[in-house]
Amino acid sequence: MTEHIWQRRDTESNPAYEAFRTYMRVRSTTKVAEELGKSVTLTTRWCSEHDWVARVTAYDSHITLAETDGMVHALAETRDKNLALMDKLRGLLDSRLDDFIARRDDPTIRWTQACIAMTKIEANSLAMGETKKSSEKIANIEALVERALELQSRIPEEA
Repeated sequence: MTEHIWQRRDTESNPAYEAFRTYMRVRSTTKVAEELGKSVTLTTRWCSEHDWVARVTAYDSHITLAETDGMVHALAETRDKNLALMDKLRGLLDSRLDDFIARRDDPTIRWTQACIAMTKIEANSLAMGETKKSSEKIANIEALVERALELQSRIPEEA
């Protein structure tokens, strides 16, 4: 017994399986007949007897699912890394802000730079799940980054 429906069946001759493999590529019994020098009647009969359409559909579904699973896994890993990085950055910003407050320093420039870095990470995370909604969020984040950079340029440099 075969493990996958698109593999060679016990009742399928080598020429019939070769024809099926060609059918997987060209998706036409007429084209299979032309490529292999067989009659259209024969390839049509093999198609019917060995359920080529269902087998090709199952194969296509398998390939699509495998590709999708791989992308989902990669996106989840990247999302998790970005979330961990954002948590670290937020924690660092929080502790650094406390330090600035305790010393009565103005943390505005450094804080703005850190917030800009964090928003860029967030924009990259959203870009990985590119949809119309996330595109709008990315545009909003980019506008915030521009505004923050503009405000930062108005702040006098620290001595």
